[in-house]
Amino acid sequence: MAMNMLTSTAGLPMFMLTTATDMIMTPLRASTTTHPTMPLARSMRIASMKLIVPPRVKSAMMMLAAIPKMTAVQQRWPAATPMTNTATCIIAAAAIECEKACEIEGEIPDAHLVHRHNHDASGRHPATACGDHLAQAFDQYTAYLESARCICRSVLERGWGSTCCSAQPKKKPIRKRTPGGATSFTSAHAHHPSHHHHGLKRRNKKQLVRVASDKDSCCGDVGDGDSCCGGDHADHAHDEKLSANTRIVNFRDLEKADGLEHLALHVEGMTCSGCGNKMDKSLRTIPGVSNVRVNFVMGQAECSIDTSMMGPDEVIKTAERATGFKCTKLSSDDQAIDILAAGSVAKGLLDLDIPGVTDASLLNKKTVRINYDPTIVGARELYSRLPSGIEGLAPPRDDPSVSSGRKRLYDQLIKTLLAAAFTIPVLVMAWGDDVVQEPTKAIISLCLATVVQMIAIPDFYRPALSSLIYNGVVEMDMLVVISITAAYVYSVVAFGFRMVGQPLETAEFFETSTLLITLVILGRLVAAFARVRAVQAVSLRSLQASSAVVVENGQDKDIDARLLQYGDKFKVAPHTAVPTDGIVITGSSDVDESMLTGESVPVFKKEGDEVIAGTVNGTGTIVARLARLPGKNTVTDIAQLVEDAANSKPPMQDAADRVASWFVPIVTTISILVIIVWVVVGLKIRKYSGGQTVSNAITYAVATLAVSCPCALGLAVPMVLVVAGGVAARSGVIIKSAECTERARKVTDVVFDKTGTITETDLDVMTTEFFDCEENSAIAMTKPLVGNNHPVSLGVAKYLKNRPGSATVTDIHVIPGSGVEGVFEGDVIRAGNPKWTGTDSDPIVKNLQSQGLTLLVITRNSKPIAAYGLRTRLREESTKVIQKLTRRGITVHIVSGDLQQAVESVASQVGIANVAAQRTPSEKRDYVAALMEQGKNVMFVGDGTNDAVAVTQADVGVQIASALSASEVTRGAADVVLLKGLEGIPFVIEISRVSFRRMVFNFVWSAVYNVLAILLASGALVKVRIEPAYAGLGEIVSVLPVIFAASTMLMAKIKTD
Repeated sequence: MAMNMLTSTAGLPMFMLTTATDMIMTPLRASTTTHPTMPLARSMRIASMKLIVPPRVKSAMMMLAAIPKMTAVQQRWPAATPMTNTATCIIAAAAIECEKACEIEGEIPDAHLVHRHNHDASGRHPATACGDHLAQAFDQYTAYLESARCICRSVLERGWGSTCCSAQPKKKPIRKRTPGGATSFTSAHAHHPSHHHHGLKRRNKKQLVRVASDKDSCCGDVGDGDSCCGGDHADHAHDEKLSANTRIVNFRDLEKADGLEHLALHVEGMTCSGCGNKMDKSLRTIPGVSNVRVNFVMGQAECSIDTSMMGPDEVIKTAERATGFKCTKLSSDDQAIDILAAGSVAKGLLDLDIPGVTDASLLNKKTVRINYDPTIVGARELYSRLPSGIEGLAPPRDDPSVSSGRKRLYDQLIKTLLAAAFTIPVLVMAWGDDVVQEPTKAIISLCLATVVQMIAIPDFYRPALSSLIYNGVVEMDMLVVISITAAYVYSVVAFGFRMVGQPLETAEFFETSTLLITLVILGRLVAAFARVRAVQAVSLRSLQASSAVVVENGQDKDIDARLLQYGDKFKVAPHTAVPTDGIVITGSSDVDESMLTGESVPVFKKEGDEVIAGTVNGTGTIVARLARLPGKNTVTDIAQLVEDAANSKPPMQDAADRVASWFVPIVTTISILVIIVWVVVGLKIRKYSGGQTVSNAITYAVATLAVSCPCALGLAVPMVLVVAGGVAARSGVIIKSAECTERARKVTDVVFDKTGTITETDLDVMTTEFFDCEENSAIAMTKPLVGNNHPVSLGVAKYLKNRPGSATVTDIHVIPGSGVEGVFEGDVIRAGNPKWTGTDSDPIVKNLQSQGLTLLVITRNSKPIAAYGLRTRLREESTKVIQKLTRRGITVHIVSGDLQQAVESVASQVGIANVAAQRTPSEKRDYVAALMEQGKNVMFVGDGTNDAVAVTQADVGVQIASALSASEVTRGAADVVLLKGLEGIPFVIEISRVSFRRMVFNFVWSAVYNVLAILLASGALVKVRIEPAYAGLGEIVSVLPVIFAASTMLMAKIKTD
C-alpha cells in the first residue's frame, strides 16, 4: 500500500478507521445482472464493457474533484473540524479507499470515466482522498465510531496492515453456534462494572487517582504489548465532544486481554434477594469468574470470565446446576435480528456465510437469532441475502426485564392453577361432610398431595437443595421445604399406620401441605404480577418505535425499524415517534422530548439538529440521517444506565443482606424451640398423650417455618431502586449508581462550576483588543487555537467564523483549565486566561477584567497580541434552582477557572455568597475535598473535562449533559447525568429522600410482620394462632406492602420546592 501514514496540520499521525475497506475488494463481475452480493443496491455499467459494479465499489471510484476537501467536510460535519482526532481517522480511511479505487482503475481501462483522479508525475497516488471519497467516508464512519470500537484494532482483525503501527493482527473471530440467546443489552462492554467510577471515590479518598487522559485511549497505554498501536498513542484519542445521546463508554475497558470476556445473563427463577445472593455466590465460586453483579428484580446477572479457564457455556451450566435457575446468555456487542424459520431452513441459517455475520443461534424451534456487525453488513442487506423459505422477521422483542417477568408470571399462573386444582378436592374431603369412607378419602388425599408435592419440586426443593449442596447455603426456600416436607411426611406416616390398622391419635392432614404449597405459589404469583407492573411502568426500552419510513431514491418505504442501517435517511411524519437517533437534514418541527427529559415544552428541531429515539414529532415533517441504530441508541443508553444503577448495591442493601443471611438459621432455631416448648406443655401441663403432643408440636413448628418470610426484607431496597431509577430517567435525570440514590439526601453543600453550568454554554464576544500586532495577523493565529469544545473557544470561533485567513499552527495541545498552546513559525503561541498567559498585570487586560468579562488572551512568545472579552447569559433556571437549594438549608458555592470579577458578577446575579475564582481543575478538587474534610456532604455540578476531577472527588458528582461542552470524561466520572438542566439537582435530592423513606418503611414493615407472624404461628399468644395450612399466605402479606410502597413513587409528585 502506497500510503502508510498521513499527517495532520499539527504533525500528528492519523489512524485508519475502516472495516469497510474490504468492500472495495469485492470482486467485480463481468455480468449484465445485479451483483449477487448486493441484491438491494443499484448497479451501474462502465462504458461498453457492461461491467456491473457494486454500488460500494462505485462509491469508492466516484469523485467530485471540484469540491474542496475540508470545505465539504466542514459544511457537513462541523463538529468534526478543524482536524479533530475523529476526523483524522475518517480522513485516513477515505484516503485508503480512494487509493483502492485507483488500483481498480488500473485494472479496468474504462474506470477513469467515473473516477477522475490526478496522480503525481511518477504516477503515484496522492496522500489525501478526493472530495467524494472524503464525503462518503464521513457519511459512513461517523456512525461507526459510535459503536465504541478501537479503529486500529478493527482494521487488524480483518487482516489489513495497519496504517498507524506495526502491531500484529489478532486472530479472526471464530464463528460459532450458540445454544441460545436472549434480548441484548446495549453493549456488553458499556455496562461492565469496571466502567463505573462511582465505586472508587468516597470520603476517605483525599486525592484523585489520575483521570483518564488521551493515553488511556482505546488502544492501550504507551508500549502496551496487547495494544494494537505501540509507542505513543496519545494522538489517537477520540474526540472529546459527546452529544447528549451518545453512549458513555470507557474505551480503555473495550480492549481487555484476549482471554477476558464479559458475560451477561438472563436468569429465570430469581424471586427475592436470597435468590440473587445465591446466584452471586454461585458465580463467584466458579474459577475465572470476577466482577459479578446480580439484579433479581430485573432477572439479570453479569460477570467477567477468563476464557482460558472456563468458557461461557461451562459457566452457564455450572451456575444452573448450583442454583437451579435457568440462565440464558444475552447477546452483547453486535446487532441482532430474529428470523422465523423452521426445520432445515432454520438449521441452514446457523451456517450462514455472509460477510459481517458473527454467529447465529436457535432460540426455539421456529426462531433463529443472527448476530451481525452493522458496520460491515446492513440489516436490510443481510435480510435480503437470507435463503428462501424463511417466514419473515420474528415479533419484536420486549424489554428483557419486562419479558422475563411476564414469562415468570405465566409460569407461576400455570403452577398456581395446577396446584389449586389438586388442592381443592383435598380441602373438600378434609373439611366437608364425610361422603367418602375414611380409607378411600385417605388414599385420594395421598395421591393428590403427592402431585402437589411434585409441583413444588422446581420452585422449592430443587433451588433449596442445589444451594445447600453446591454452595453450602441454607436459603429461604429451605424453610418452606422443611415445613411442607414435615407436614407431608407426618401425614404419610399417619396414613401408613391407618392402613395397617393402628391409626395415630392425630390423623393425617394432607390439606396442610397442599394448601401451604398452593398459597405460597399464589403469593409468588401476586408478587410477580406486582413486580412486572412496576418494572413495566418505568421501562424505557418500550419507547422504541416499531416501524420507520425510509427515503430511498426519493421514494418513501415503510419498513420494520429493526431493518434500519447506517446511511439511511428516514422520514418522521407529524405526530409519530422518531424511530432512532438521527440528524435532521430537511424540514423542521417541534418535537416532544418529555418522555426522556421530563420537559413538557416541545423542542424546535431544524436542519442539523439531533432527534432522539422515542420522542414524538409535532406538526411538521422532518427527514433525518440515521446516526445510531435501533437497540443501540439513546433509549437503550439511558435504559442501560438505569439498569446498571439497579444492579449495584448501596450500603443499605448490604445491611439487609446480612440480616437476611441470619434469618433462616434464626427461624430454624425458633422452630426447634417451638417443638420443645409445646412437647413440654403438652406432656406436663395439658396432659396430652405422646402421639397427640408430638403432632401438635409439629403443626406449630410447621406454621412457624412457613409463615416466616425474609422476602420483604430482600425487596426493601432493590424494588425502590428500580422504580426510583425509572422515575428519575423519565424526568431527565440519569442516576448511575444505587449508592447515589441513597447518598444524595445527605447533601449539605452544592458546588457549581460557572461556564456551561450556571450560565449558558454560549458566550458572545463583546469587545476585542489588539496589541503590537496587525489585526488580521492576530486573527489568523487565533483561529487554529479555538477549535476545541471549551465554551470560550466556541464563542471566539463563532465570532471569527467569517473573518478570512488562518495561520498554520502545529503541535496544538490543550491544557485543561488553562488554555491551548501551539507553535507558529517557531514561536510558541498561547490562547488562554490572563493568569496562564502571564498577562494579568497588563493595563488593557486589567481594564477588561474590571468589566466582569471572561477573557481569552492570545500571546506569542509570552507577549500579548490579542484579547477577546466575552460575556455569557445565565441559564433561565439558575436563580430559581439556587433559591430552592437555599430554602432547603443547603449551602451553595461557585468555583470557576474564570476571572474573579466575572465569577463575582455571575454569583451576585444568582445569589451565591461563596465564590472561588481562577481555580485550576486540581484546585477545584481541593476545594471540594476541603469541604468534605469539614464533614460536609458535597455535590459538585459541572460539564467539561476540567470539571472531571472535582466531579469524581465529590460525594455526588453531577454533569450537565445538555451543555455543548459536555465531556465524555466527566460523564463517565459522574454519578448523575442531567439531560435537560439544573432543575434536576433538587429533583435528585428529593427523590433520594423519597426513596430513603420508602426503604425505611419496608425495613420496618418486614421486621414488624415477621415478629408478629412468628408469635402468632408459634402459639405464643396461646388463644390466637395461625394454622399451618394458612401460613402460606405470609408470602402475600409480607411482600405486597413493599412492592406497593415502591410503586407509589410512580404516582407521587416529586416536590422540589
